[in-house]
Amino acid sequence: MKRPTLFKSAAILSAAILLAKISGFAREVVLAAFFGAGTVSDAFILAFSIPDILLVLVSASVAGGYIPMYYRVEEKVKFTRNIMTCLLIAGFVFSIVFTIFPGALVRLFAFRIEPETFETASFFLRYMVWTAVFMLLADVFGARLEIEGSFFANGMRSLWRNVVVIAGIILGAVTGFDIWIAVAPAAGTAIGTIVLAAACKRHGFTYKPYLDLRSPALQQLSVLAGPIFLSSAATQLNIIIARNFAATIGAGSVSHLYYAAKITFLFTLLMGTVFSVVLFPRMSKMAADGDTDTLKATLAQGVVYIFALMLPVSIGVFILAAPGVRILLYRGAFTAEDTLITAGALQMYAPILVAASITPLLLRAFHAMQNTKSPAAAGVISVAASVVFNFLFVSPMGVAGLALSGSISGIILVCLLFALLRKKIGSTGIKTYSDELAKIIFAAGAMGVVVYFAANALPLMYTTSSWYGLLLIFVPIAGGIFVYGGLLLALQSNIAHEVVRRVRRKGGG
Repeated sequence: MKRPTLFKSAAILSAAILLAKISGFAREVVLAAFFGAGTVSDAFILAFSIPDILLVLVSASVAGGYIPMYYRVEEKVKFTRNIMTCLLIAGFVFSIVFTIFPGALVRLFAFRIEPETFETASFFLRYMVWTAVFMLLADVFGARLEIEGSFFANGMRSLWRNVVVIAGIILGAVTGFDIWIAVAPAAGTAIGTIVLAAACKRHGFTYKPYLDLRSPALQQLSVLAGPIFLSSAATQLNIIIARNFAATIGAGSVSHLYYAAKITFLFTLLMGTVFSVVLFPRMSKMAADGDTDTLKATLAQGVVYIFALMLPVSIGVFILAAPGVRILLYRGAFTAEDTLITAGALQMYAPILVAASITPLLLRAFHAMQNTKSPAAAGVISVAASVVFNFLFVSPMGVAGLALSGSISGIILVCLLFALLRKKIGSTGIKTYSDELAKIIFAAGAMGVVVYFAANALPLMYTTSSWYGLLLIFVPIAGGIFVYGGLLLALQSNIAHEVVRRVRRKGGG
């Protein structure tokens, strides 16, 4: 992909995701304000997250196999409709089964949950599982749009669900009827799917039922999907395992870990996942054409840009965790103690930001080459490491220990992926950027010092107004950006100068 196209596409997708995730944060703020960190919030988080965690794995499996195969099949429309019909059937079966037996899924995700929380979560999940029907269709609509180079509608799709869920939480809290909370996710997901279908229609694709279980392309996709599922499951399985450990600590612990993880993965989604989504269709075409050299160059460039974006963010999150959580969540039923516990977990998640942002790009490089077994093996090792570290850290550190375990296992995963990728294609070309990486590390370290002293000079933990807190926390953030960018320019960083050139070009300078 030409660099202007990459930057433009990444900017469009980042803007869409930012809007969607702002609505997601609004959802968390509303939940925390009305229900704090207790039985109802734990139950909602478990029930809301279970379909997401399971279906994100299916989504990754489908997209990871569908997009590379799209460039290899002749009847592309039939291929796409066949996949969608299979997923629609699977979504209905999944929803019907777990409408009848929701407790089975709740036990799987939190086997030592308290009885009251279990009952509430089971009630919520009975309705929330119906997101599966719409979400699985939306996954293919979204992948089809990515192939067309259209990213905005797909990046925005969670916005519709978040808006409806916020309304459901408020109605449930005000009226006392939890059914509003329970049905909102499926209703919002349905709206988002309709929006994606309309966007695909503008690009010339409409879904019509078509089923051919004997299709060679479908069978090949099924073979690819299993290992992709395993490799993509590492992060989600680590979340499941951590929540099970959190449920043993006490009421509210699941919520503390959840809020910290949501803040963490907002940054990885905005900064890191964007590049993997934008580059994946192009890398798939390069792999299909046998253009390995260009694929390697594209991958190396993507890794360096992600590193340049995420290293300063990781440092900033670690330093500003406590005031950040206070500003975002400290209100209503969310107490000062909840704030400190969540902030401690967020600090322990900070080290994973770089690794978790690079991992999707590495996984998709493997998937583009239809090599799915190597990343699956790395994912299994990562999950095993997570279990070990959870046992080691949960007793002495509590929720923060579970977050630290997630960071360590995430770093292990990205190291394994780099090693396996190098074995597969030889040198990745990242060494050619060694001078650039050194400049980034130096500038980010200096930025961290400035942010630390600026944050400690301000009364960030003593403000009673969220808006005043936002204004105050902007000071160290702005100072950090100024120092980081200024040092990169002074050190003649290619990335910094490229950004300046593009800004001047857009401004007509």
